[in-house]
Amino acid sequence: MNSVSRLILNNRLPLLIFVFVIFVTGICFGAFAVKTVDYEINQNLFKFFNGFINNYKDIEYDKANLVRNSVKFNLINIIIFWILGSTVILVFLIPILIFFKGFVLGFTVGFLISQYDMHGIIISVVSVFPQNIFIIPSFILAGAVAIAFSLDIIKNYRGSINLNFEDFIDYSLRMGIFTIFLLAGSIIETYITPYLFSLVVN
Repeated sequence: MNSVSRLILNNRLPLLIFVFVIFVTGICFGAFAVKTVDYEINQNLFKFFNGFINNYKDIEYDKANLVRNSVKFNLINIIIFWILGSTVILVFLIPILIFFKGFVLGFTVGFLISQYDMHGIIISVVSVFPQNIFIIPSFILAGAVAIAFSLDIIKNYRGSINLNFEDFIDYSLRMGIFTIFLLAGSIIETYITPYLFSLVVN
């Protein structure tokens, strides 16, 4: 059944918009949360990040280990989405995870801008956005596809549609495609973002 894979067509488009709105809402809450953080915690975060910037030139890190950890983190996330979309009963966790990812992004960018003004915008552009050009769309699409598949399982139980093993393979292949884009994000995060960040710091 092709309707499972054709997410952005017909009745799948509202679902994609729903997931996107959840993510944007998370960003807004995250940005707003910066203003509600306790002053002492805010100062501790500022000192930590400021110390990281000042000592960035002296930091030595294993790129192979970094990319390995980044890939592992993204793979775990996509596998969680894949499992949640297959279980039906836990599918409600997907919007929560999408919201949380938006919240973290919004808080990070909001904190940088609140502490460094225009410099914070520049830091955000070079350190947050390059890898997320691939990561964010992949998670949004993966979340929407997982929810869509879960809804189709429910429809299958009700007898309104017929799912077969090919539909499950199609669902898994879609998630595999998103994984490739996540891997691209991990490579950018490890090899390109640090270089751009070093240019700004210098």
